Amino acid sequence: MRSDSGFGSDYNIDYVLDDGWQVLTKSYGGKRSARLMRELPETEWLEVGSNRWVAPAFQPPTYLKPVQYLMLKWLNEKGEAKQSGVICSVLDWDLAQVIAYYDDRASCETQIQADKGGLKMGKRRKARLDAQESLILLTDIAHNLLSWASSWMFPEGIFKTFGTTRWVEDVFAIPGGLIFNEQSKLLEIQLNRQHPYSEAVAEGLERLLAHFGKP
Repeated sequence: MRSDSGFGSDYNIDYVLDDGWQVLTKSYGGKRSARLMRELPETEWLEVGSNRWVAPAFQPPTYLKPVQYLMLKWLNEKGEAKQSGVICSVLDWDLAQVIAYYDDRASCETQIQADKGGLKMGKRRKARLDAQESLILLTDIAHNLLSWASSWMFPEGIFKTFGTTRWVEDVFAIPGGLIFNEQSKLLEIQLNRQHPYSEAVAEGLERLLAHFGKP
């Protein structure tokens, strides 16, 4: 379970460790990080990127299971010194691996941000918990379908570079119609020729139907 500092309270970390998860997260709370940084003896810091260094914490807090507790320090764009604790339950990773795996969450965050914009997650809220959970599951299904549709319909070309927002607002918003027979069998898909992507999407639909079998 990989997350930023919004997750990294002691309670949350102990809870998921007790539940059998591996954890990689930043520590919650700036005061603790500042104290651990002050208590850290003179040590050799490992550089892990431009103006970023990592070292094991000295006498860190303990959790239900053994973890690596690292101190990460860096300089922001203004040249100001910042620090944070990084907690990792995978004990055989070295310092550089821990930070590299933590940094890999950036691609996940980019996808989540794309879903918030493209699938309008920021504007959709339900008052009841069950309804909100159902909405999240539907959003996950929509995310997966968008991801898979790219390789199914457009293995190459301009659409490979499109994010969620452009898929929803440009590609899947083409006016058109579906023609069925009396037995509800799909006979024809019509797209508006005036749309600039209609020809490319029609070719993509042909590939999609050829892959799954035409109804």
